[in-house]
Parts: sequence; C-alpha cells; structure tokens
Amino acid sequence: MLRIIPLGGLGEVGLNAMVFESEDQAFLVDCGIMFPQAEALGVDVVLPDFTYLRELGDKLKGVVLTHGHEDHIGALPFLLKDRPLPVYGSPFTLGLLAPKLEEFGIRAPLTELAAGSSVDLGEAFRVEGVRVTHSIPDALGLAIHTPEGLVVHTGDFKIDHSPIDELPTDLQRFARLGGDGILALLSDSTNSERPGTSLSERQVGRALEEIFAKAKSRVVIATFASNIHRIQQVLDVSRLFGRKVVLVGRSMQQNTRIASELGLLDIPLGLVVDVEEGRRLRHHEVTVLSTGAQGEPRSALMRMALGDPNAPMPVDEGDLVVLSSRFIPGNEVAIGHMVNRLAMRGAEVVYEGAEDLHASGHAYREEQRLMLRITNPRHFVPIHGEYRHLVRHVKTAHEVGIPDSSCHLITDGEVLQFEGGRAFVNGTVASGRVYVDRRGGPDVPELTLRERALIAETGLVTAVVVIDRSTGALVRGPELTARGIAVPDEAALLADVRREVHAAVESLSPVLRGDTTLVQEEVRRAVRRAYKRSTERKPVVLPLVIEL
Repeated sequence: MLRIIPLGGLGEVGLNAMVFESEDQAFLVDCGIMFPQAEALGVDVVLPDFTYLRELGDKLKGVVLTHGHEDHIGALPFLLKDRPLPVYGSPFTLGLLAPKLEEFGIRAPLTELAAGSSVDLGEAFRVEGVRVTHSIPDALGLAIHTPEGLVVHTGDFKIDHSPIDELPTDLQRFARLGGDGILALLSDSTNSERPGTSLSERQVGRALEEIFAKAKSRVVIATFASNIHRIQQVLDVSRLFGRKVVLVGRSMQQNTRIASELGLLDIPLGLVVDVEEGRRLRHHEVTVLSTGAQGEPRSALMRMALGDPNAPMPVDEGDLVVLSSRFIPGNEVAIGHMVNRLAMRGAEVVYEGAEDLHASGHAYREEQRLMLRITNPRHFVPIHGEYRHLVRHVKTAHEVGIPDSSCHLITDGEVLQFEGGRAFVNGTVASGRVYVDRRGGPDVPELTLRERALIAETGLVTAVVVIDRSTGALVRGPELTARGIAVPDEAALLADVRREVHAAVESLSPVLRGDTTLVQEEVRRAVRRAYKRSTERKPVVLPLVIEL
C-alpha cells in the first residue's frame, strides 16, 4: 500500500509539502511557506497545517527537499522546532536551510542528497535524486522506490538545453526510469497554461549585454537572491564592460557567499567591492546587484527609490534600474509604487515585458509534454499550481495518450492510495493554512484575521462608562475614541453617540446595571446604532465598564 497526500501546493502556488506513506513508514517531500495576500492583515508567513504530520509520530522518518526556494523549505523551521527530523537535500539547498535553522536554534541532522545518489527512509522507501534545471542551482527531481512501484516527482523543473551551469535536466535518466516502468508521475504544473517552451537563461544574458552596452551611468539590477545563474550573468556582463559590482541586501550577500563556497558561482578576484568603495567609484564604473524586485517595503531597492540617506547605494538621475524578475501576483501595486519613485529620481526603469530580462524556472507546456512522453507513467498526478494549472496539465496528459482514468486531479488533504497498480482517492486528512504573525510566534486563527479585516473596513470605537457600584447610577461617560472612521462632522456624531449610550444605560434598572457584562453589551449596541445612522457602517466597538 502507498498513500500520497499533498498538504500544500495542489490548488495554490506555494506551501509545497507532500507525504509519502506506506503501512508503517512515511516521509515528507518539501515543506514550504506561502507569503500572505493583502487581506491577511498582520500576517508574516503562511504555513501548511502540520496536524497530520504530528499524527504520524515516529512513523515519519524524515524530509526530502527538491530545492531551496522558500515555497519548498521555508516552513521547515516551524516543523522541526518540535521534532528535529532528518533532512535530505542537495548541497546548495542545505546551505540555504542551515542558517534558517540556526536562527531558530534548531539542530537537525542534514544529509546531502546529490543527483545520481540515493537515500533510504526506513525499509519502505528509497529516494534517488535526479538532476533538473530550475531558477536555482542544485535542484532535484526524485525517483521514489516504494512498495507499490516507482514514483517520479519532477520537483520544479524546466528543460533548458544550454543552462548557465551546463547541467541540463537529465532527460536520459528520466527516460531510463520510464523504460523501467513508472507507477506514477507527479509533475510541475506551474506554467501549464503557457504554450511552447520557456526562455533559456542564456537569452537573458544576451539581453543584459545589450542593456549594459547602452548604459552611460550606474546600472542597478534587482533579482531574486536565489537565482544564482542570473547573478552569474550579471557578474560576467559587468566584468565585460569594466564595472565593479556592489552586492546589496542580506540575502543577496549570504546566497552569493554560499554559492561561491560550493563552487556554484564564479566571482573573479576584485570584481565585487563593498558599498564604501562602490560609492567612491564613478557611476559608469558600477553595477549594483540588489534584492527588492518585488517592491518589498523594507528592501534595499525600495529604500534607494525613496531616497533614504541610509540606503546602501543612491539612485541618481541617469541611472538605469533593471527589474530582472517576474512580478509575483499580488505585488503589482507595490512594484508600481517603487517604479514611480525611481522614475521621480530621474532613473530609467526597465521591467517585465521589456527585453528578455527574465526566464521562468518552470516548464512550459511543450516541456511538460516531453516529460510525460519520456516517462510514460501508468498514472499521472499534476502538482505545484493553482487548480486551473492542474486542470490544464491533465489536458496535456490526455493529448499524449494518458487516459482520463489514469489522471488524478487531487488537491490539498486528499489521500491518493495505490494498491496492486490501482489508484483511488481514499478520504482526506487535516490540511489547510496556518497564519503566523511573527517569527516563531503563535498561529493566527481565521477568526482573528476576520476581526482584523472588519476593523480595517469599518473602523474601531472604544467606549468607557463609569457606574456607581452601590446605586447603579451612570457617574461618567461615555468617553469615546474612534479610529479609522471618516465623517464630515465628528463632533456632532460623537455627541449623538454619547446621547444614545446614555439613554441605553439609563433605560436599564439599577439591578441590571450591576451586571457589567450586560451593560457592556448595551453600550456596544448603542454605539453601533448611532454610527449606523450617520455613516451606514457599524464599527467594531470595544466597551469598557468601570465600577466605583
């Protein structure tokens, strides 16, 4: 018996986490976060629900990582703080994970899993790493040998025949696995709606050369700190045009150091200089390589755009700023604000849609089609993507001859069970999203998020009244404080609210006024009635009754 259970990543982009379970053993593939949408007020990160992982107990033997992006490793510190499970991954993936665990004070056994090598997780599972190309080095697909047969998990992948590191996706290995017989293929669906093939990373390098050839002043390149191949190309082009490079942003500096130590990034001696030297150089002699391409409010690039005197490097008139990354959905407003501020400082800004400045790390439809053909699985499960991406990937599977009965469109929490070559959904397990509003802090319940959203929409009023404990008389109040409520005549409104509250309290008998809970409710209802008359909104009211 084999059970495959996604806890995240099937129905949304991010939160990637998937359980593989036999009768008495289990392991987890990936454990990622998702960044919150704007309506999740005050939330820093979103995690998968770990309830089922806790229920597995000692049956859970470890975690295997496909690569080092946050949506695949970012939730691990939250999982491992309670139980330091063994973690397996490629050298760069573990290099990115180690400082995260250190920040949380977690000591978990980390074991390298390179392409072509394998690890045993109990007696039921053997997992082999298979080289794939992605927008981060050292990415792996997985060949998982299970009691029911071979399962191939592509991880995030693309097919680039001329990658920067000259290590393309190992199609030959995938084809040999297909020849051996694959029970199920689990394949990346992120770009299933995009026809054709993805852009090669080398084409981005050529576009950068054209941009640098025209640049007369400082060049600022903003990209993801994990995109080591993009960083390598910026370094190479800067050297070609006689520019020194300043690395800006903590993650940019950390990731380049880790990649360089592992031999994944070639940094010629003297090419990278510190901020102080970069400021002394003439503008046409400098490239600034920065994080912040998504308009993050505290990022180095945003601070540069705002003219912050404490920003690591300035942006001046005539400088060229290149956003060499895609716009993550939901970040468009923040990015637009940053672009406007950069333009107001006299910089030229080149971003998404201009030139070939970004290459996706995910396979387009023809690449997905090729993966399906060479693996020729008995069963197909689309993974990693919103529901529409999964649906489109199933259509591609149909087009290469995989029947509908062999395609399994499952979502988070559904249990796909394999027995004797058959596959069927066998119930669900606990799944969902857990909201965290500070590092390692308590989970934020859905109710709290709704309360925050309601306050943001309707405003907040505090109302304090003082009651004589012996007589029940209203001694003072109500004292009112309103926040987030716009009215043309606030003084008149507050006077109306006071009259309403006073009347509501006075309408209660002295005996009832001795019940503070009842008085609080009457005050709350009175405030909401008065505001509803004047504003057509009922704010959130926090009543406080003080007895003297």
